[in-house]
Amino acid sequence: MFLIAIYELLTWANTYVHLKYVVEPTGNDLLIEQSYMYVDALSFGMWINLVLAIFLFICLWQKGGKQ
Repeated sequence: MFLIAIYELLTWANTYVHLKYVVEPTGNDLLIEQSYMYVDALSFGMWINLVLAIFLFICLWQKGGKQ
């Protein structure tokens, strides 16, 4: 689970770096706005995925101890 969290955070950081140094210098406002909307959606999905993984880990961990 820890590796998944690191991978998601690195993907998120890489996306923001790409936007900052590749997309923003183009000066195309529509492209920039759309790209930031996609990154916000990626961020939301990443956090939901991480919370779900932690929740499932805790549930399975507690269930494993009750055998």
